[in-house]
Amino acid sequence: MKIAVPVYDESLRVFNNTGHTPFFAIFEQKGAGMFKSINFLELRQNPRANLKASEGCSHKDNKMSEEEQIAHKQEHNILGEIIKDCEVVLVKKACVNTAKVFEECGIRVCKMDTQCLNAKDSFKALK
Repeated sequence: MKIAVPVYDESLRVFNNTGHTPFFAIFEQKGAGMFKSINFLELRQNPRANLKASEGCSHKDNKMSEEEQIAHKQEHNILGEIIKDCEVVLVKKACVNTAKVFEECGIRVCKMDTQCLNAKDSFKALK
């Protein structure tokens, strides 16, 4: 099973806002129980990256017209493309459109502990 985690860079420090993460760290889980291993595979760049949006987006979907909401959601579709081969994405924050895109792609969204700082420590969120 492949797992995606939003991160700043190769340090694997978790980025808080999934939709604007600079990179997704991709891991692969093999085995189960005491034989389970989770290994880092690669970083995948996000063209929607915005370091200033780590704590959240400034947009308010409830103040957008229907057309603006549709266009905004379409901007998020790239996120599903980037990690389409992953079964799970671990997040601290994700806007409605980000979560919707992942769900439409069959990617399960799991919330990680807000205190988690490194992707390698985020796997407790997997259930």
